[in-house]
Amino acid sequence: MSDDKVASDLHGTHTITPDCPIDCLKAVLSGMAFNPLARAYEASFDPPSTVGDVLKLYREHRLGEIWGLGRRRIGEIEVGLVFAGLANEHSPSA
Repeated sequence: MSDDKVASDLHGTHTITPDCPIDCLKAVLSGMAFNPLARAYEASFDPPSTVGDVLKLYREHRLGEIWGLGRRRIGEIEVGLVFAGLANEHSPSA
């Protein structure tokens, strides 16, 4: 089964893409990772509104600026992005 197929099965009827609203990540993230991410607690930037915004923050190593996201939750977000086929599991600059 391809990664796209798996992400699609978990998400319902569509594949998670960078253009999706951030709520699409609820299919691959726990509430402990999703909620602080979606609200960008105490970050110097506005909350991400799309999956692409999250991907950009991940690639820029800025997820750690969000209160409540430590290494474990950032790792979970990375795995979610990889699982959705949007990030390379070995490099945040992919």
